[in-house]
Amino acid sequence: MPSNNLVVYSLVMDNLGELRRAVQSDLTVGDESTLYSPTTIDLAINRAYRKAGSLFPWPELADSKKTTTQASQEYYDYPSTWRSNSIWKLEVDGERYGEDPDGSPLSFDDYLNWQEDYPDSTDKKWANQWRRFFFSPIPTVADLVICIWGFMVTETLVEEADVTIFSYSMTECNEAIVLEAVAILKAKGEQEKAGEFRSLEAKQILAVAWGKIAREQSKYEKIYPSFDVPNFFGPTQDGTDMTGRF
Repeated sequence: MPSNNLVVYSLVMDNLGELRRAVQSDLTVGDESTLYSPTTIDLAINRAYRKAGSLFPWPELADSKKTTTQASQEYYDYPSTWRSNSIWKLEVDGERYGEDPDGSPLSFDDYLNWQEDYPDSTDKKWANQWRRFFFSPIPTVADLVICIWGFMVTETLVEEADVTIFSYSMTECNEAIVLEAVAILKAKGEQEKAGEFRSLEAKQILAVAWGKIAREQSKYEKIYPSFDVPNFFGPTQDGTDMTGRF
Protein backbone atom coordinates (compact mmCIF):
# COMPACT_ATOMS: atom_id res chain seq x y z
CA MET A 1 0.00 0.00 0.00
CA PRO A 2 1.25 3.51 -0.72
CA SER A 3 2.46 5.57 2.22
CA ASN A 4 2.50 9.28 3.07
CA ASN A 5 -1.06 9.74 1.78
CA LEU A 6 0.03 9.39 -1.84
CA VAL A 7 -2.85 9.29 -4.28
CA VAL A 8 -3.64 6.31 -6.47
CA TYR A 9 -6.13 7.14 -9.22
CA SER A 10 -8.41 4.97 -11.29
CA LEU A 11 -8.54 4.99 -15.06
CA VAL A 12 -11.63 7.18 -14.87
CA MET A 13 -10.73 10.84 -15.42
CA ASP A 14 -13.96 12.65 -16.15
CA ASN A 15 -14.25 15.37 -13.51
CA LEU A 16 -11.91 17.84 -11.83
CA GLY A 17 -11.42 15.69 -8.75
CA GLU A 18 -10.40 12.69 -10.85
CA LEU A 19 -8.10 14.79 -13.03
CA ARG A 20 -6.42 16.21 -9.93
CA ARG A 21 -5.85 12.77 -8.45
CA ALA A 22 -4.34 11.62 -11.76
CA VAL A 23 -1.92 14.56 -11.73
CA GLN A 24 -1.03 13.87 -8.10
CA SER A 25 -0.34 10.25 -8.93
CA ASP A 26 1.97 11.19 -11.82
CA LEU A 27 3.83 13.61 -9.53
CA THR A 28 3.85 11.10 -6.64
CA VAL A 29 2.35 13.61 -4.22
CA GLY A 30 -0.73 13.89 -2.04
CA ASP A 31 -2.98 16.65 -0.75
CA GLU A 32 -0.39 17.58 1.89
CA SER A 33 2.19 18.67 -0.69
CA THR A 34 3.21 22.33 -0.38
CA LEU A 35 4.98 22.43 -3.74
CA TYR A 36 2.05 20.91 -5.62
CA SER A 37 -0.96 21.84 -3.53
CA PRO A 38 -4.46 20.93 -4.78
CA THR A 39 -5.05 24.60 -5.62
CA THR A 40 -1.84 24.77 -7.68
CA ILE A 41 -2.73 21.54 -9.46
CA ASP A 42 -6.24 22.75 -10.25
CA LEU A 43 -4.78 25.91 -11.78
CA ALA A 44 -2.45 23.83 -13.97
CA ILE A 45 -5.34 21.58 -15.01
CA ASN A 46 -7.39 24.58 -16.09
CA ARG A 47 -4.44 26.04 -17.98
CA ALA A 48 -3.99 22.73 -19.79
CA TYR A 49 -7.75 22.49 -20.42
CA ARG A 50 -7.84 25.98 -21.92
CA LYS A 51 -4.96 25.05 -24.26
CA ALA A 52 -6.68 21.84 -25.31
CA GLY A 53 -9.97 23.60 -25.92
CA SER A 54 -8.40 26.25 -28.14
CA LEU A 55 -6.23 23.90 -30.20
CA PHE A 56 -9.03 22.86 -32.59
CA PRO A 57 -12.63 23.97 -33.29
CA TRP A 58 -14.16 21.19 -31.20
CA PRO A 59 -17.87 20.64 -32.02
CA GLU A 60 -18.72 20.74 -28.31
CA LEU A 61 -17.68 24.40 -28.23
CA ALA A 62 -19.65 25.49 -31.30
CA ASP A 63 -22.27 28.10 -30.49
CA SER A 64 -24.61 30.63 -32.09
CA LYS A 65 -26.08 33.87 -30.82
CA LYS A 66 -28.40 36.64 -31.90
CA THR A 67 -28.21 40.38 -31.39
CA THR A 68 -29.69 43.38 -33.19
CA THR A 69 -28.30 46.17 -35.29
CA GLN A 70 -27.82 49.74 -34.22
CA ALA A 71 -28.41 52.35 -36.90
CA SER A 72 -25.24 53.12 -38.90
CA GLN A 73 -23.11 50.88 -36.64
CA GLU A 74 -20.46 48.97 -38.59
CA TYR A 75 -18.88 46.80 -35.90
CA TYR A 76 -20.05 44.82 -32.87
CA ASP A 77 -18.32 43.17 -29.92
CA TYR A 78 -17.81 39.44 -29.61
CA PRO A 79 -19.79 37.49 -27.01
CA SER A 80 -17.68 37.52 -23.85
CA THR A 81 -17.47 33.72 -23.68
CA TRP A 82 -16.33 33.21 -27.30
CA ARG A 83 -12.82 32.71 -28.61
CA SER A 84 -11.33 35.65 -30.45
CA ASN A 85 -11.52 35.53 -34.26
CA SER A 86 -13.70 32.42 -34.12
CA ILE A 87 -16.88 33.66 -35.83
CA TRP A 88 -17.26 31.81 -39.10
CA LYS A 89 -20.79 32.64 -40.23
CA LEU A 90 -22.78 35.88 -40.19
CA GLU A 91 -26.36 36.69 -41.19
CA VAL A 92 -28.11 40.06 -40.98
CA ASP A 93 -31.87 40.32 -41.39
CA GLY A 94 -31.94 36.75 -42.71
CA GLU A 95 -29.31 37.35 -45.41
CA ARG A 96 -25.95 35.64 -45.35
CA TYR A 97 -22.84 37.79 -45.63
CA GLY A 98 -19.44 36.72 -46.92
CA GLU A 99 -17.63 35.19 -49.83
CA ASP A 100 -19.19 32.61 -52.16
CA PRO A 101 -19.93 29.78 -51.75
CA ASP A 102 -19.58 29.43 -47.97
CA GLY A 103 -20.00 32.95 -46.60
CA SER A 104 -16.44 33.10 -45.31
CA PRO A 105 -15.06 36.43 -44.04
CA LEU A 106 -12.38 38.59 -45.58
CA SER A 107 -9.22 39.22 -43.65
CA PHE A 108 -9.55 42.49 -41.79
CA ASP A 109 -6.95 44.21 -43.98
CA ASP A 110 -8.73 43.03 -47.14
CA TYR A 111 -12.03 44.23 -45.72
CA LEU A 112 -10.64 47.73 -45.14
CA ASN A 113 -9.07 47.78 -48.61
CA TRP A 114 -12.32 46.60 -50.19
CA GLN A 115 -14.26 49.36 -48.42
CA GLU A 116 -11.76 51.93 -49.65
CA ASP A 117 -11.86 50.64 -53.22
CA TYR A 118 -15.63 50.09 -53.41
CA PRO A 119 -17.26 52.50 -50.94
CA ASP A 120 -20.69 52.29 -52.62
CA SER A 121 -20.78 48.53 -53.16
CA THR A 122 -23.86 46.61 -52.04
CA ASP A 123 -21.95 43.31 -51.88
CA LYS A 124 -22.29 41.76 -48.46
CA LYS A 125 -18.84 41.49 -46.85
CA TRP A 126 -17.65 40.97 -43.31
CA ALA A 127 -14.50 40.41 -41.27
CA ASN A 128 -13.26 39.42 -37.83
CA GLN A 129 -11.03 41.80 -35.94
CA TRP A 130 -10.00 39.93 -32.78
CA ARG A 131 -12.85 40.72 -30.35
CA ARG A 132 -15.04 42.54 -32.88
CA PHE A 133 -16.75 41.75 -36.15
CA PHE A 134 -17.42 44.20 -38.98
CA PHE A 135 -19.85 44.00 -41.86
CA SER A 136 -20.94 46.05 -44.85
CA PRO A 137 -23.21 47.45 -46.22
CA ILE A 138 -23.81 49.15 -42.87
CA PRO A 139 -27.49 48.99 -41.87
CA THR A 140 -29.13 52.39 -41.58
CA VAL A 141 -31.90 51.12 -39.30
CA ALA A 142 -31.89 49.56 -35.85
CA ASP A 143 -33.25 46.25 -34.59
CA LEU A 144 -32.43 44.06 -37.58
CA VAL A 145 -31.50 40.58 -36.31
CA ILE A 146 -27.82 39.64 -36.47
CA CYS A 147 -27.05 35.91 -36.25
CA ILE A 148 -23.48 34.77 -35.64
CA TRP A 149 -21.87 31.35 -35.33
CA GLY A 150 -18.57 30.80 -33.54
CA PHE A 151 -16.71 28.91 -30.83
CA MET A 152 -16.75 29.33 -27.08
CA VAL A 153 -13.81 29.16 -24.73
CA THR A 154 -13.79 26.33 -22.22
CA GLU A 155 -15.37 26.98 -18.83
CA THR A 156 -13.12 26.95 -15.78
CA LEU A 157 -13.33 23.76 -13.74
CA VAL A 158 -14.11 24.73 -10.14
CA GLU A 159 -16.14 22.05 -8.39
CA GLU A 160 -15.00 18.48 -7.86
CA ALA A 161 -17.74 17.18 -10.16
CA ASP A 162 -17.10 19.67 -13.00
CA VAL A 163 -16.38 17.83 -16.26
CA THR A 164 -14.58 18.78 -19.47
CA ILE A 165 -16.04 18.85 -22.97
CA PHE A 166 -14.17 15.59 -23.57
CA SER A 167 -15.59 13.64 -20.63
CA TYR A 168 -17.68 10.58 -21.54
CA SER A 169 -16.98 10.95 -25.28
CA MET A 170 -13.25 11.57 -25.91
CA THR A 171 -11.67 10.55 -22.62
CA GLU A 172 -8.23 10.27 -24.21
CA CYS A 173 -8.27 14.05 -24.41
CA ASN A 174 -8.62 14.21 -20.62
CA GLU A 175 -5.44 12.12 -20.46
CA ALA A 176 -3.82 14.80 -22.61
CA ILE A 177 -4.96 17.46 -20.13
CA VAL A 178 -3.33 15.50 -17.30
CA LEU A 179 -0.08 15.14 -19.26
CA GLU A 180 0.03 18.85 -20.05
CA ALA A 181 -0.84 19.84 -16.48
CA VAL A 182 2.00 17.66 -15.16
CA ALA A 183 4.38 19.18 -17.71
CA ILE A 184 3.32 22.69 -16.65
CA LEU A 185 3.91 21.91 -13.00
CA LYS A 186 7.29 20.28 -13.59
CA ALA A 187 8.41 23.30 -15.59
CA LYS A 188 7.25 25.72 -12.90
CA GLY A 189 9.21 28.96 -13.09
CA GLU A 190 10.35 28.47 -16.68
CA GLN A 191 9.26 30.94 -19.34
CA GLU A 192 6.28 29.78 -21.39
CA LYS A 193 4.80 31.16 -24.58
CA ALA A 194 1.04 31.72 -24.51
CA GLY A 195 -0.83 28.65 -25.75
CA GLU A 196 2.34 26.63 -26.30
CA PHE A 197 2.19 22.98 -25.23
CA ARG A 198 4.91 21.68 -22.95
CA SER A 199 3.90 18.06 -23.51
CA LEU A 200 4.28 16.94 -27.12
CA GLU A 201 2.51 13.70 -26.22
CA ALA A 202 -0.52 15.66 -25.01
CA LYS A 203 -0.65 17.68 -28.21
CA GLN A 204 -0.36 14.53 -30.32
CA ILE A 205 -3.24 12.86 -28.45
CA LEU A 206 -5.43 15.87 -29.13
CA ALA A 207 -4.39 15.97 -32.80
CA VAL A 208 -5.31 12.31 -33.25
CA ALA A 209 -8.68 12.86 -31.55
CA TRP A 210 -9.39 15.84 -33.80
CA GLY A 211 -8.40 13.80 -36.86
CA LYS A 212 -11.06 11.23 -35.97
CA ILE A 213 -13.69 13.95 -35.69
CA ALA A 214 -12.66 15.52 -38.99
CA ARG A 215 -12.81 12.16 -40.80
CA GLU A 216 -16.23 11.40 -39.32
CA GLN A 217 -17.58 14.80 -40.31
CA SER A 218 -16.21 14.43 -43.83
CA LYS A 219 -18.67 11.57 -44.42
CA TYR A 220 -21.50 14.08 -44.38
CA GLU A 221 -19.89 16.85 -46.39
CA LYS A 222 -21.69 18.31 -49.38
CA ILE A 223 -20.06 20.04 -52.31
CA TYR A 224 -21.08 23.31 -50.66
CA PRO A 225 -21.67 22.46 -46.99
CA SER A 226 -24.28 24.45 -45.10
CA PHE A 227 -22.16 24.76 -41.98
CA ASP A 228 -18.47 25.23 -42.68
CA VAL A 229 -15.91 25.38 -39.89
CA PRO A 230 -12.79 27.13 -41.19
CA ASN A 231 -9.43 25.49 -40.57
CA PHE A 232 -7.96 28.03 -38.16
CA PHE A 233 -4.85 25.98 -37.58
CA GLY A 234 -3.45 25.11 -41.01
CA PRO A 235 -2.61 21.67 -42.44
CA THR A 236 -1.04 18.89 -40.42
CA GLN A 237 2.57 17.89 -40.90
CA ASP A 238 1.58 15.32 -43.50
CA GLY A 239 -0.39 17.92 -45.44
CA THR A 240 -3.84 16.66 -44.41
CA ASP A 241 -6.51 19.36 -44.46
CA MET A 242 -8.13 19.26 -41.02
CA THR A 243 -11.02 21.58 -41.92
CA GLY A 244 -14.10 20.38 -40.04
CA ARG A 245 -17.74 20.82 -40.98
CA PHE A 246 -20.81 20.26 -38.85
